[in-house]
Amino acid sequence: MRAGPKRSAVLSGPLVLAVLFVGGLYYVKWGPYYHRAFVAASQHSIGGSIVSGKLATPPPPSVEAALGYAWAYGKSIWQAMVLGLLLGAGVQALVPRDWLVRVLGSMKFSRVALAGLISTAGMM
Repeated sequence: MRAGPKRSAVLSGPLVLAVLFVGGLYYVKWGPYYHRAFVAASQHSIGGSIVSGKLATPPPPSVEAALGYAWAYGKSIWQAMVLGLLLGAGVQALVPRDWLVRVLGSMKFSRVALAGLISTAGMM
C-alpha cells in the first residue's frame, strides 16, 4: 500500500498560490487602480490616451501608429501578463489535479459561478 503525500505538502501548494494571487494582484492591479481612482476624482481625468498620448486627436492609421500602440500597450500590461503566466503555471504545478477537477471541473451553475468569482478578482 502506497502512502499519499502529507497533508502539509498538499496544503502548501495552494497556500503559495493564494499568496502569489493576492500579492501579485495587489501589486499589478488593485494598488495602481486604487490610487488612480483618487487622481480621477480630483482631476476628473485618468490621464492621457494610450492611442493619442498628449495629442488632441489620434494619429492617422498607419503601420507606425499600429506599432507604436502595440509597444505602448505592451509596456502598460507586461506585469499583468507575467503574473497571469505565473498564476497559470502555479495552478498546474501547485494545486492537486483531483482537487481542481472536484471543485471546478463540472458545468454545474455553482462551479461556473465560483470560477467566475475567482476570475473577477483579477479583472481578467
